[in-house]
Amino acid sequence: MLLVVLAWGSNFTAMRFALDELPPLLFVGLRFAILLPLIAFFPKPAGWGAILAIGLLINTGQFAFLFSAMKADVSAGLASLIIQSQAPMTIVLAALLFGERVRPVQAAGIALACAGLAFFGISGGGNVTGLGLSLVLCGALSWACGNLVLRRLPGVDMTALFIWASLVPPLPMLGFSVLIEGPAPFADIAALTAQGWIAVVYVALLSTVLGYSIWGTLLARHPAAAITPFALLIPVVGLSVAALVLGETVSRGEAAAAVVVLAGLALAVLGPRFARR
Repeated sequence: MLLVVLAWGSNFTAMRFALDELPPLLFVGLRFAILLPLIAFFPKPAGWGAILAIGLLINTGQFAFLFSAMKADVSAGLASLIIQSQAPMTIVLAALLFGERVRPVQAAGIALACAGLAFFGISGGGNVTGLGLSLVLCGALSWACGNLVLRRLPGVDMTALFIWASLVPPLPMLGFSVLIEGPAPFADIAALTAQGWIAVVYVALLSTVLGYSIWGTLLARHPAAAITPFALLIPVVGLSVAALVLGETVSRGEAAAAVVVLAGLALAVLGPRFARR
């Protein structure tokens, strides 16, 4: 989990470098297209339904929304924090769809996190707009829905699953990029600098192959309550790396909102443990 935290936390700064040279939807397609040759080394791990679900929800939906937000409407550091709203979303969806119990302390944490997210919308610090907040939350919802699929796949090779799910994004994202972002996607790819290519490969290999493989495997083997608390460290790494590498700063209002969101997330995922004790 600590490897996942380091990979995903630093991942947002790499995304920022890539988005300086690529439009967001094209970036989504390219980051998964470069993983397609790996399919030759992994047998198909699950039915096509699971592969398509992960490909649509996590590989496509999450990153299409997240990259679109990061292009102009949210900083890398704050994106790493807001996307972690997937944790309380997963808890709520699991309760609605699978009948899992939501403890009062978890409900309080979810409410506190929602208050912090609302505070982002009115803080006016300039690092996140209302549109950016909405887009990242849509990405978090896609991730949360994907988490529910992963929890129904015990014993599946998660590395193989995410690599096979890379089949889903490239062509749809290329098509949407041509329609929305411009008619010359291959010219944008050809113009990538060495820094841009390094960022794309870094995001693809560390986030997808390493990060999601470990994350999915742990979710399949252990209760979600034992795994999801580690996600609270991701925005800490994300904010720190973005500050050190990109020089990002946050306003006082955004810092206060970040503290409220982190407190809410901590209460939602750690609260039941403390309540049992």
